[in-house]
Amino acid sequence: MRLDELTWPECRDYVERSGQLLLPIGTCEQHGPHLPLATDTLVAEHVADWLSSETGILVAPTVSYGVNLPCDRLFWGTSSVTPEAFRTYVAEVLSWWRDQGFRRFHLISSHGDPLHLEALRSLERPDVRVRDLWEMDLSDLLEAQEGAGHACEAATSVMLALFPDKVRLNEVVDFETPWEEFAPYLRHERTDPVPGSPGQQGFPRKATAWKGQAIVRRIKTRALAWLLSP
Repeated sequence: MRLDELTWPECRDYVERSGQLLLPIGTCEQHGPHLPLATDTLVAEHVADWLSSETGILVAPTVSYGVNLPCDRLFWGTSSVTPEAFRTYVAEVLSWWRDQGFRRFHLISSHGDPLHLEALRSLERPDVRVRDLWEMDLSDLLEAQEGAGHACEAATSVMLALFPDKVRLNEVVDFETPWEEFAPYLRHERTDPVPGSPGQQGFPRKATAWKGQAIVRRIKTRALAWLLSP
């Protein structure tokens, strides 16, 4: 169920019955030459809609901009806001719903930038919870990586499972920067382009729809358990 498809009296009635809200958090961010800018948004919305079908909790309109690595500024289409602006924006959106009687907010992010997640988690309180969908062990499902990178084996597999028509298979290339070199970029300490990078970090050539289906099942199982937990 989608919040923005209701009328305000229908929304009032829902708040009186439940008062919970799912808020998908995406980004407008490059994902290499083979995945769309909306990758994080698409995955977050898919999981939120599935959780809604399982629980009856309304899904709010997606926040489709977030905090991205400064080194990605020159990848066409990518856009970002500061952690402070992002936090303030989300906090003010929640404040209106809180004043209307919504009692619990479940924020679901498919974007793993450390400062992005830090800004979201700074909003956590008894009525606000944050879930990073990629925060899990995937080593048993991947061949070339131990965990999720960026537009990598894991993310590309998920997109092949959920949105195969949006994956440019003829553009897939592998690329990985050694951790000790990439860490300053991840912490936003370096802002220059990553040398030689086509946008991703990882091995998307190892991606398969079968792996993606297994990863999505794990994401959904863990997200549902989190959603239903006290």
